Amino acid sequence: MQRYLIPLFGLILSSEIASARPTGEENTAATKLFAQMLLGTFDSSSQSIDDSEYLDVTVHHCSVQVSGLPEELREGEFLALRQSVSTAANPYRVRVLRVFQGESDSNVRVSSFAPQQGVNLAQLCSLPESDRTVDFSQLTGEKCTTSATLIGAEFVGGTTGEGCPSNRAGSVRMTSELTLSSNKMTTWDRGWTADGKLAWGPEKGPYQFEKVQAQDPRIAQFAAFFSGRFSNAEQVEKDPKNFTPVEYRFCQIDVGGAPVRPDIRLMFAEQRVSVPGRVIERRRIYEFFRDENSALRVRTNPFNESDIPAGVCDLSLAERRSLPASILNERDTCVLTFDWNEGSESFEGGTPAEGCPSQFQGAVKLTIEEVIKDGLIQPWERWFNAAGEQVAGSKAGPYIYKRK
Repeated sequence: MQRYLIPLFGLILSSEIASARPTGEENTAATKLFAQMLLGTFDSSSQSIDDSEYLDVTVHHCSVQVSGLPEELREGEFLALRQSVSTAANPYRVRVLRVFQGESDSNVRVSSFAPQQGVNLAQLCSLPESDRTVDFSQLTGEKCTTSATLIGAEFVGGTTGEGCPSNRAGSVRMTSELTLSSNKMTTWDRGWTADGKLAWGPEKGPYQFEKVQAQDPRIAQFAAFFSGRFSNAEQVEKDPKNFTPVEYRFCQIDVGGAPVRPDIRLMFAEQRVSVPGRVIERRRIYEFFRDENSALRVRTNPFNESDIPAGVCDLSLAERRSLPASILNERDTCVLTFDWNEGSESFEGGTPAEGCPSQFQGAVKLTIEEVIKDGLIQPWERWFNAAGEQVAGSKAGPYIYKRK
């Protein structure tokens, strides 16, 4: 599946600016709250794992000071925005945002400034707060402005009217919708053609961001590569003699309803193997983590069947992330190690050279060599007896599972 174009939060803004705003300290509460909610780091890793059409994007905001401001722009709170694909070293968007009072006590406006050409503000938020100062001359003119209103515990808003002019991917205008709370943010950025057709942006719904304390985007990417339904149907059609029909379904789970844990990701796996006369089903939990040497590891764990409801992958994400901690009480001793191959954009690895202990069909050890790409799982599992003879597993090469 093709992933949606990168969201443009911080850029897609409306041209309508309120001509009248309340003044006075009592009217700045919403402005300060909105800015406070934005501070820190949000990412869309959980959504990206759940739906391969969405990228894992990181959005980070920090407070900054802007010197040399004209009088009419001095009111409000100023933030720096750094937005990137989570696994990328460099951001694709850097902006300075001005958050200021809207037409009512509960309404705020947000305008955006891009750095002038040749001005690099990408590392601004990594500086001590006292050093985060930008001169207004380093920024372009004020862009158009979004509006958001505090409703209950969240701000809801976006562009107004027809949105903003755009020439991206054949669009003539773009619109954005935003919700923001203390730990979540959604943005739905879309471009439209002159005849009102969608030119770019998600059709299903907005990008969903969660506030995170830390990140390990490579682990999230690893889990995302497994997400969805997989089958080796193409391989079986070409070589039915050597390969048995197998289907997998993977979905992310977690325990206790806790916030995103960057150091570990759990994927629930359902496997169906079709052999003559019957279907063998197996369920496992895949645990993605790093060891003490920061190596990427994967452990497949059995669990107590009564701890996980049937049809778990059909539950909502919130329900799947609120499973009992007891599901992790059983852990396999066989752990696979992987490296990231930048050139082929794949994870490559497997069991230790000596394999893992196994008693399957008279074997004493299991070896696995595996390549994982986005939407492609390619394991070569082989079982050997004490004499070194292969007693189970494919002798023709790895199984090849493709996302359906």
